[in-house]
Amino acid sequence: MRSSDFYSYWGKAEPSQDDGNDCHLLVYHSLDVAAVAACWWDLNPALKRAFVSSSDAEEAELRAWVLFFITLHDLGKFDFRFQRKSPETAYRLWSGFRDSADDKSYDHGKGGYSWFVKEWSGYGFGMQNIDSAFRWAGAVMGHHGRLLAGTPTIDMSAGYADEHVLSHDRSARKSWISAMDKMFLGPAGLAVNNNTTIPRVPSLLAGFCSVCDWLGSNKDYFSYVSCVEEGSIEYYMEMRLDAAVRALRDSGLVSKPLSHGGFGSLFTEYEPQGVQTLVDEWPLEPGLTIIEAPTGSGKTEAALAYASRLLSAGLADGIIFALPTQATANAMLERMEKVAARLFPRESNVVLAHGKAKYNPSFINLKKASEARTAQGDEDALVQCSRWLSTSRKRVFLGQIGVCTIDQVLLSVLPVRHNFVRSFGLQKNVLIVDEIHAYDTYMCGLLDKVLQCQRDAGASAVLLSATLPAHQRKKLLDAWGHADDRFYSMEYPLVSHVGDVGRFWSLPDEAGPPERKISVTLISTPTVLPDDTLLAKIVDAAEKGAKVAVVCNLVADAQLLYSTLHNMTSKPVRLFHSRYRFVDRQRIEEDVLKCYGKGAYSIEGSILVATQVVEQSLDIDFDWMITQICPVDLLFQRIGRLHRHERTRPVGFVDPHVCVITTSSREYDYGRLKYIYDNSRFLWRTQHLLERNTTITLPSDYREWIEVVYDEDDWPDEPEVVIRDAMKYWGEERARLFEAQRIVESAANPLDDTDANVAVLTRDGETNLNVLPLSTMDGRLCLLDGTSFDSIAECELEEFINMNVVSVPRYWKKYLPMHDSSGIYRLHMEHRDGRWVSTGTPVLFTYSKTEGLRKEDTR
Repeated sequence: MRSSDFYSYWGKAEPSQDDGNDCHLLVYHSLDVAAVAACWWDLNPALKRAFVSSSDAEEAELRAWVLFFITLHDLGKFDFRFQRKSPETAYRLWSGFRDSADDKSYDHGKGGYSWFVKEWSGYGFGMQNIDSAFRWAGAVMGHHGRLLAGTPTIDMSAGYADEHVLSHDRSARKSWISAMDKMFLGPAGLAVNNNTTIPRVPSLLAGFCSVCDWLGSNKDYFSYVSCVEEGSIEYYMEMRLDAAVRALRDSGLVSKPLSHGGFGSLFTEYEPQGVQTLVDEWPLEPGLTIIEAPTGSGKTEAALAYASRLLSAGLADGIIFALPTQATANAMLERMEKVAARLFPRESNVVLAHGKAKYNPSFINLKKASEARTAQGDEDALVQCSRWLSTSRKRVFLGQIGVCTIDQVLLSVLPVRHNFVRSFGLQKNVLIVDEIHAYDTYMCGLLDKVLQCQRDAGASAVLLSATLPAHQRKKLLDAWGHADDRFYSMEYPLVSHVGDVGRFWSLPDEAGPPERKISVTLISTPTVLPDDTLLAKIVDAAEKGAKVAVVCNLVADAQLLYSTLHNMTSKPVRLFHSRYRFVDRQRIEEDVLKCYGKGAYSIEGSILVATQVVEQSLDIDFDWMITQICPVDLLFQRIGRLHRHERTRPVGFVDPHVCVITTSSREYDYGRLKYIYDNSRFLWRTQHLLERNTTITLPSDYREWIEVVYDEDDWPDEPEVVIRDAMKYWGEERARLFEAQRIVESAANPLDDTDANVAVLTRDGETNLNVLPLSTMDGRLCLLDGTSFDSIAECELEEFINMNVVSVPRYWKKYLPMHDSSGIYRLHMEHRDGRWVSTGTPVLFTYSKTEGLRKEDTR
C-alpha cells in the first residue's frame, strides 16, 4: 500500500484550461469538506449539542468519527469508472487509466457505499463495529439525495477494468482510509479496528455532510489544486480552515445571536402582556412548549422571545417558523424581519419559503453557480446545492430565520430527495408551528414524527394555538414522550412544557386577557349564502363607513358573492381567496393588509369577500363580520379578526357583532360544506350552541365550546345522520393516521421534490392540483404576463412556475389536460374581453387578476 496512490485521483474537474489547473485532487476536496465540518462544529454550540444529544458518545469522540467519515463521503471516486468522466484529467494523473473501458452510468455515491460494504475487513473494521460503520457510511455517501443502507445496488464485479487498474483503485481506497484513521481517529484515542465501538449514527449526519460538501465544493473559497502540495495532508487542511470559516460566515450558517434573550431584549417598544409575562419563567432546556391563548394576544411574540432565550443560551442555532398556508407565511415574514436584527445583531438573514424570498445576497451566488457545468455534470455537489437552494422553499432551512408552510417541515420525515437536509436544518433550530389546531389527522401523524426527531436531537419546538382541544394537546405532548393525565388541564390561557419534566403556567385572573362579548345572529338560508335582505344590510353598512368582512367556505361562493356585491355598490368590494396565480395573490394580500391591517391607510367603508385565507395569522380588523357556518374553533379564529384593533368605529358598529349563516334544511344537509370540514357533527354542534346563545364571551368560552364540539362521545339528542357521519369520519381518521405512520416508515425510493409530490405526501393526497395558465404570443409559449419560456434561465424556471401556478380542487382533474412530468396541469388560454379564457377544454375556465380562476357551468 502506497500513500501516493490516493494522489492520482481527481475530485473536481472542469474543461481543460491553458494553465493546467483544471482539476482539484480528490484528497484535497475531501479535506476541504472536512475543514468546513470542523469549523462549523467548533464555531456552533447548538450544532455540537444536536450531535451529542442524538448520539451516545462523548463530544471529542463523536467529532473525530464525524470528521473521519465525512472525508470518506466521496470514497466512490477512487474508482476508474468515475475518473473516466474526465479522461484527459485521469490520464494526466495516472497513465494506467488509458487502456480501460468507460462506464458513464457509474454513481459514485452508491459505488462508494458498495465498495465499503465489500472491502470493510481490508480497511481494518471488525465484526463488532461493522453494522455501525455501514450506517455511518450510508449517511455520508448518500449525500446526493438518498441515504444508503442494506445490500449494495451496484455490481462490484471486476469486469469493468484491467486488474492493474482495479488494484490501483483498491490500494487508493485502503490507503486513504488508513490515512484518515491516523489523522482524525488516532488523536482522539480511537481506531477502526476491533477494539473500538462506533457510536450510533446521528440522524442529522447526512444533512450536515451534504451542506459541508456543498460549501466545500465552492471554488470561490476552495481553489483547485491539481498537483501534490508540499507538506502533509494535515498541513493542507490547516491551510483551508480560514476559507472554511469565510464560506460559513458568508452563507449565514455561522452567526452570533443576541447575548441576552427574553421579551425585554427582543421587544423594547412595549410592555409584555398576558402569556408574554411568563416567558422568563420557561426553562432553558430543550423541550416541547405549547402556548394556548386568544387570537391577537401576542402568542407569536411570546414564542419568539422564548426562542431568543434558547438562542442566547446556545441551545439553538436559528428559528424555523411554520404556518398552515402561503398567505399566513407571507404575513409572518414582515413580523419576523422586524425582530431579525435584534435576534442576530451582527447580520440577520430571513428566508421565506414562498413568494418573494429575501435572503443574504452573499449566499454563494447560488443561481449563478447552478448554471456552471463541470466534468461531473449533475453529480457535482455545487450544482446540486445551487439547484436545491436557489428554490426558496428549500433554502428556508439553512437561513438564520426561516418562514415556511407546514408542508416543508413535514417533508423532513417523508421519502423525498434530500429530506435529511430539512431534518438537519430543523434539528439545529427552534421549530415554531403556528395554528397547530389547523392540521388534520394525517398531517398530525407526520408532525408527531417531526417532534420525535426534534426530541431525539435535543432540539426544541414551540406550538401555538388559540383553539386547541385538550385531547389534541395531550397527543402532541405524548409525541414528545413525557405527558400524563395532568396535561388535560382546562385552564385558559395555558402554557405547557415537557423537557426533563412536565410543567404548566397559567395566568391569574387579573393578568389574563380582557373579556370580550360578541353578539351573534344566526340566519338560515337554503344556499348558506346571504339572502337579499342580508345583502342589502352589507351594502348599507359599507356605505355608512363600516369595514365589512364576508367569509365563505368555498371559493366559488366567494366569487359569486363578490360579483353580486360589486354590482350593488360603488364602495370598494375586494375578493381574496386561494385560487389566484401566486403573483396576483401576493398583490391582493398586500392590498388587504394595507386596507384592514393595523394602521390601515383606508378609512372609507368597504367590503372584503374572502375564504378561509383570512381566518389564521393575518393581523386584520373589521367592524362587522358575516360568515358561513364552520366548526367552532374556526369560527373563533374568524371572530378574532372582528374589532381586533383599537380605533374609532362607525355609528352602529361600536360593539362587535357577527352574523353566522347556516342551512335552513331540517335534515341538516350542509351540502358541500360537509366535505370541506369532513364531519357534519362539528357543524351541527356549532350550530346547536349558536341557536342557544346570542352572545359569545371570550376568552372564557374558548375552552368550554371547543371541548363540547370535539367531544368524541355521542350527544343524546344528536340526529342519526350526524352520528353516522361521525362514525364514518373517525374510521377515516384512523386510516389516515395509519397511512401517515406507514409512509414515514416505508423504505420507498425518494421522490423528486416537486410541488405535486409535496402535495401528495403531506396532505394525504386530498390537496389541490397545481394549474399553470399559459398563452401563446407571437408563436411563443408564454406565461399570462407575456414572459416567454424561452427567456427564462433554467435555474429560475422552477421559481417562475411556482409564482404562476393556481391551486384548484382535485375534482377538476377530469376537466383538465394531462399533467406534465412534474405534476403540473398546463392550461392554455387566450385573452378575450378583459379576461383569459381556456381553449380545448370540455368546460370553460376563465382567469382574471381580480376574480382568479373560475370554472364556468357551461362553455
